Amino acid sequence: MAIISQECTDAQCRSKTILRFSREFELAQVLRQANIVKARGVGVLTVFVQLLMVAFSGKPLSKLLKDGGMAGAKDVFYRFMNSVNANWLKFIHLLSSKLVARLRLVFESDLGVLILDDTLHKRDRSKLVELLARVFDHNDNSYHLGFRCLALVLHIGNATVPMDFRLLTSGKEKNRKNGIRKDLDKRTNGYKLRQMALCTSFDSAFEMLRGQCGLVRHVLFDSWFAMPVMFRKLREMDFHGLGMLKSSMNLYRYKGKLYKLDALYALVKPFIHHENDFATLGVEFRDGTPLSITFVLDKRSKRDWLAIGTTDLSLSPQQVISLYSRRWNIEVFFKTVKSYLGFASECQSRSFDAVVCSVSVVFTRHMLLTWMNYCLPEPETAGQLFLRLFEEMCECTLPEAVAIIFREFLENLERFVQYDDPLDMTLREFFASLPSSFNPLRSVA
Repeated sequence: MAIISQECTDAQCRSKTILRFSREFELAQVLRQANIVKARGVGVLTVFVQLLMVAFSGKPLSKLLKDGGMAGAKDVFYRFMNSVNANWLKFIHLLSSKLVARLRLVFESDLGVLILDDTLHKRDRSKLVELLARVFDHNDNSYHLGFRCLALVLHIGNATVPMDFRLLTSGKEKNRKNGIRKDLDKRTNGYKLRQMALCTSFDSAFEMLRGQCGLVRHVLFDSWFAMPVMFRKLREMDFHGLGMLKSSMNLYRYKGKLYKLDALYALVKPFIHHENDFATLGVEFRDGTPLSITFVLDKRSKRDWLAIGTTDLSLSPQQVISLYSRRWNIEVFFKTVKSYLGFASECQSRSFDAVVCSVSVVFTRHMLLTWMNYCLPEPETAGQLFLRLFEEMCECTLPEAVAIIFREFLENLERFVQYDDPLDMTLREFFASLPSSFNPLRSVA
């Protein structure tokens, strides 16, 4: 493969905002560093930028390719997405680092927090997708075909930036509909992605967090990840875990005795005053890891109270509650990418590489919207930003506007002059000498 990038011109990209984003964050260089390089034909930057545009065009990729609205044929885009050499995880890491560096100049007083959670990547109508598995959805308590997308995002100020992700299949072979393709070179990034897909959620989470050491102090997660091993591993990596605790078989040591979570709440309940609605208790896990548990009254909960655990013993109860409230931002992130940016709906390929590529494109679109928001005088919602780009895509470009004027002029001219008229012949020679993007003769031929 030749490492060649191709600059995107206004004729190849209908969105000036996407072009500015591409140039300001040096997408060509980031793609090259992630081993996403040109095989032949159209350059990788042009292909990637046009994939970014698809969600804002109002048309699926297949329709745009059929209409000839893309820079290359369908094989160009399929070859790009199916590449086993591309390192999409590194691409997301490099690009997000550039964006976070910009945001930290805006929010100097906020170090930010990392938030860990997963969501379902549904492919219910698929049967032959590589590594497709039956995965359980806790929202509707049923199984679906697809993958679990484990995401790690950074929330700083009021911005949410995806830092890393893993597309996971089921670890049990009986739950997987399809296996790994047999002809794959084990030295490629594609093979490594497939091996990562077979890892557990905890192993994948620890691997993603190792790449973010020193970035922030606190990692937020829900009750599914709030296990002793998570808090212990985070302390070893110099993080402080902060998550919602659930009533389970986990035991906590308090004053030399082991208690379940319900029993600990019974101890502090008399001390919870209605004007505060919270109380804090210092305990230990059975392995000796210290933990501070903040009990909060919540009438919306099934048990009328919530328990938030953290290994950062310096935080006050108010700070614990305030920090954990930021975990909701990853739910907003998942809602945005699913509703507006084509997550789990745009790509219908059977290749696992293409599915990972589509998730990377979707996360890049979200970074684009985040960058747009901080270039505006007043912040806007994700829906408003999406409509801005959609309207920008619908506007005529200069070559299209000139071609429309020339075409209308030529059609009206034919009503008054004959084809063998010298004036008509002169005008046709003039139009034929124009660049192809301005030439109306193709549409009236």
